[in-house]
Amino acid sequence: MKKISIAGIAVVLSLLGFGSGTKTISATLNSSKAEASSWVSYHNGVTGLSFEHPSDLRIVERNPRSFGLPDAEEITDLVGDTSANSDAIVLRFIVNRGETTPEMAAKKARAIEDAHSAADDPRQSVTSMKLDGHEALTTVDCGHAACHWAVDLLQPRDCVILSLLGGADAAEASPPPHDGVFPVLSIIETVHFVR
Repeated sequence: MKKISIAGIAVVLSLLGFGSGTKTISATLNSSKAEASSWVSYHNGVTGLSFEHPSDLRIVERNPRSFGLPDAEEITDLVGDTSANSDAIVLRFIVNRGETTPEMAAKKARAIEDAHSAADDPRQSVTSMKLDGHEALTTVDCGHAACHWAVDLLQPRDCVILSLLGGADAAEASPPPHDGVFPVLSIIETVHFVR
């Protein structure tokens, strides 16, 4: 398992002579968090999923049945516009039915970690973060063309968060989750479940 911090990236960039780039990264992250005070709240009364997001992003609630995901109770997209794509899905939240016990969460975490430890591609990884006071796993999976990340909040509900940005906006969705044109990581850090 490899963990990379923003500070670590800043040190590497400065060693490579990209000192001004690190200031830009820091400024982008700080401005995203400062602007969070003008964000709006989303709450789904059925599943309890709640998060904050910039007011220029739009919520689209999807019918889980149309996706063929029998365990999904909620699929919510956070949609925004970029210079290359209008109605781009910045984040998709998939909330599965029922509450997850600690035993169920531990079993799923082991299965995810086992699957990634057996992967042949060194770019694939699993790291953990805290969301809503619970462990969440950030996975990076790679295909032939690109790598994609997903955040799996294991408790109190099984909730997968991923970005569907691609094409000209692919750098925004490159791993790990980060703040860029859209404050993706800052939005994810606000996710919680209200009973």
